[in-house]
Amino acid sequence: MRIQYTSARIHTITLSLIACWLAGWQASGADSWIDADPLVAKTLILRSGERERLRELEKAGLIELRPVTLPRDRHLAGDNHILGWPVAVKVGQTLICAHNRIVHHHGQPPRDAHSRPAIVVRSEDNGKTWSDPIDLRQFGKTTDPMAITHMICIGAMNGKLFVLCNEGLYRSNDEGLTWDLLRGAMTEKQTGGGEPQDGSYGSGPRMFVHPEKGLVVPVHVRNKPVVEVFFSTDEGVTWKRERHRLQGDGELHPTEPTAIFHNGRLIFLSRNQPLPMRGHHRIKQLTPPVMMVSSTGWFPLEHQALSNISSYRWPDTTDIDFNPMTGRYEAVVTNRSGGGPGEEQDEHNHQTVNLWSIAPEDLVAGKADQWRFEGTLIHLRSGMLKITPDDVDAAHPGGAVMDVERGVQHIFFYCGTYRSPTGVYRITRTLDTPKLATALRPAVNIGR
Repeated sequence: MRIQYTSARIHTITLSLIACWLAGWQASGADSWIDADPLVAKTLILRSGERERLRELEKAGLIELRPVTLPRDRHLAGDNHILGWPVAVKVGQTLICAHNRIVHHHGQPPRDAHSRPAIVVRSEDNGKTWSDPIDLRQFGKTTDPMAITHMICIGAMNGKLFVLCNEGLYRSNDEGLTWDLLRGAMTEKQTGGGEPQDGSYGSGPRMFVHPEKGLVVPVHVRNKPVVEVFFSTDEGVTWKRERHRLQGDGELHPTEPTAIFHNGRLIFLSRNQPLPMRGHHRIKQLTPPVMMVSSTGWFPLEHQALSNISSYRWPDTTDIDFNPMTGRYEAVVTNRSGGGPGEEQDEHNHQTVNLWSIAPEDLVAGKADQWRFEGTLIHLRSGMLKITPDDVDAAHPGGAVMDVERGVQHIFFYCGTYRSPTGVYRITRTLDTPKLATALRPAVNIGR
């Protein structure tokens, strides 16, 4: 039997085939996500069920998760597969993210000739696309010992950008396109030592601006219950230092301290590692962030106490800022062992980045136990207790950006394994925290 096709019949068949192809393409597109990129799938190590949850939150316009830099092409140099410890700031309409680039997190050698303590990338479209990496060392390197030996810290003042690392303090006047090394700035020679053979150790993720002290960098001194601050009243050219002892004998030891100046108050919500400092295997207690407040705007800090924020065993760098949409202070904090209150139970397989908030009147009164759990922004697999090559190395959400004009907060973190690689990611979440919290609260079956 011979079948004859008229032109109309051929046209109908063609349309049917196109419709089938489009349906298949749309179904495939609907199922695709950022982990369709093999390097994202390798570095963004989510708990089972988390992929679907994040996609639903994005469809609702509440959270967007995207890669910022991944270790390939111009972002990869030598064996430096670890891109991590991101901190960010916004100047004008430009987002600036600085991160390091090293061989691996623990062990020797963590660096080679291509390793860099500070790589900068820029975005002029609210984080959708990012520039090629800018290696700050091309603008020079400080030869004198720096006053701070362990840090990557970012800030802005009078439209100028600042990035501090152990190879120098860099300033940009053009939203991060070009940079100048401020020679001699923040060196031991300029600032002087705190105590004999007792230099500062690590800075917080963010510089803040004080009306009298100028640009301020908060710092911790290893194994001492103090906070040290460096401040500059000439836009980073020269610096002075002050050291302030905290109450007690070491229960409060803010590490990589996070601080802001807001409404005339100096406010810390900082990662805390009680003294004597112990390796993570030896920490047996909860290690919540420490909250410290000064209503005078400078030291002493009249309120000093551990918060009620869930952060188990091995603390991580925090973020705190004021959300004008809710009128509350909000914090982004890592919990190495699960979600919110009472979930410190699975340190081998679960770590989360969580959102918390506190009413201004409670913060001003020093009520550190009044932080409210708003929900989990992302569930990651873990391994922080063992730190074996295939365990997950992740987080460091300090140095986030409140973009009030657009009604969002940009939170930067890194994720991968100790074996490498790791990549830097951006979570952008709505500042409508009540709406977001409602979506985050329902129990979700997050498996291993």
